[in-house]
Amino acid sequence: MLTATIDALQTAPAAQFSVGDVVTLKEGGSRMTVTYAGPVALNPGEWLICEWFDEQGELRREMFSPASVRAEPRSIPAGSVMWSRMGRAA
Repeated sequence: MLTATIDALQTAPAAQFSVGDVVTLKEGGSRMTVTYAGPVALNPGEWLICEWFDEQGELRREMFSPASVRAEPRSIPAGSVMWSRMGRAA
């Protein structure tokens, strides 16, 4: 008799996230690139350091718990680029 259960919604541990992975916060938000995965000084446990560009084009960097993010595909879905914000070369 099997007694183990599998939780499909269980968040992956930090070891499953690697540098270069694309993630978003579970609450939503910008797509971010993982630039570091592992222990961070004076903070117990495993952490992810992620970078992304905000709405003004500024580069942002923040530390997140692996439990607070989910993996995203590396490619950008068609239609997700806002052409009205991009300038065209004349």
